[in-house]
Amino acid sequence: MIAVTGRLRQLAVIGAAVLMLACNLGFDPAPTDLEAAGQRGMYAAYPVAFAPHPFTFAIWLPIFVGAIAFAFYQAWPTWRDDPQLDRIGRRAAAGYLLVGGTAFTPLGPSNLVVAAAFVCLAGALLAARPLSAGAGRWLVRAPLGLFAGWLLVATTLNACQLAQSLEVPTGPLAAAALMIGASLAAMVLARRSNEQAVLVAVIWALAGITAANPDAGIIWVAWGTSLLVITTLLRVERDHNPGRQAEREYGIWAKARKM
Repeated sequence: MIAVTGRLRQLAVIGAAVLMLACNLGFDPAPTDLEAAGQRGMYAAYPVAFAPHPFTFAIWLPIFVGAIAFAFYQAWPTWRDDPQLDRIGRRAAAGYLLVGGTAFTPLGPSNLVVAAAFVCLAGALLAARPLSAGAGRWLVRAPLGLFAGWLLVATTLNACQLAQSLEVPTGPLAAAALMIGASLAAMVLARRSNEQAVLVAVIWALAGITAANPDAGIIWVAWGTSLLVITTLLRVERDHNPGRQAEREYGIWAKARKM
């Protein structure tokens, strides 16, 4: 029974990853044109201060590469009966399918689809927390962290786009507030999953938003505040992490014995 479940999970992850790539690349008339990517669809229909610079969408390349790497890793026969990869794989496959579905959904429903995809991938990331070294870290947890971090910002962006479509004012001040909120949410997810790739994606996205609004001082302030919040909380977490504190104390004790 376990073998059957594991085999189904392996096939589901591979199939979902392939469908996600096909839907997001195969149905896009210019999938590699970053300038066009930033000017199509909801970005062109509802321009807001929270929309990132076109170069920001280059992050999809490592995200897709990471999804492929994870799909191949979990498909290895050695991991067929791994219960942890079953938990991770089910959530990841659902997230991949939802991301693929955004290619066919209009703005309103797309917001819900992206939010649901974020929940699935965040759940997969949390389930992958114990994979802290080696291939498990770099082929499972890190790709999921990068993907979840990007979808976190995308969910916030979609809320801003939806508000604009409903003629609710969404100027630089609202964008700045959303940037800070996204950075705080990313910090919580990064600390609970112990995966810093979440922050890499969020910092990259917020940098793209800032670059797209060079004359908006409030957005530059939000960018600086977000970095300050992230670095401060990382410092606090590091200083109060019992495991790391024990490692430091053991290192000092070991050096003292050698003297």
